[in-house]
Amino acid sequence: MLDCEFTVTAGPHIRRKFWQTFTVVGGKVDDQGVSIGWKISKGVFRAMIDSALGLDSQDMSEAAKAKRMLRGLSDLHGITFAAKVRVEPANDPRYSDSNRLDRVVLPGEPEYAKVMAGEAVAAAPSNRPARPPAAAAATPPAWSGQAATAPAAPAPRMWERPAAASPAPQPAAPAPAASGPSWLNG
Repeated sequence: MLDCEFTVTAGPHIRRKFWQTFTVVGGKVDDQGVSIGWKISKGVFRAMIDSALGLDSQDMSEAAKAKRMLRGLSDLHGITFAAKVRVEPANDPRYSDSNRLDRVVLPGEPEYAKVMAGEAVAAAPSNRPARPPAAAAATPPAWSGQAATAPAAPAPRMWERPAAASPAPQPAAPAPAASGPSWLNG
């Protein structure tokens, strides 16, 4: 797995971070024995490069191919690209929702030109269906002998301030040790 840290560089959530992992080796394989997760990850990495360099995804010229060549995955460190971020509901009510990379915005899309020009782009729902939160995790099975409890209220997102009547804020998680690039720590 490749453990990536993304930092928002513009807009109302500037300097906010979110994390996501990408499959590099392993998992399910296709008919040729190639990891399906790796194919998906490569597609996302290529889209990041196309977005960062303003390359048309259909451009297969030698010059475009040369720009897409990486010496290694470390070449992606520090890349700046346009993206759509989605909020993924937590599977377990004990945890808060997570921000995830929904998709990379490519040149030729109307949002790309606005983002690259520094204009604000209004939030819009994704075309992907939202994954419903797992309500079953909050209710123990009848055979467990535990009484069912009402699910806890969702924790506020990191950019929201808790309401005045809410309990004391939870302490922040400790920052990971700065022993190298974030994609190496994992």
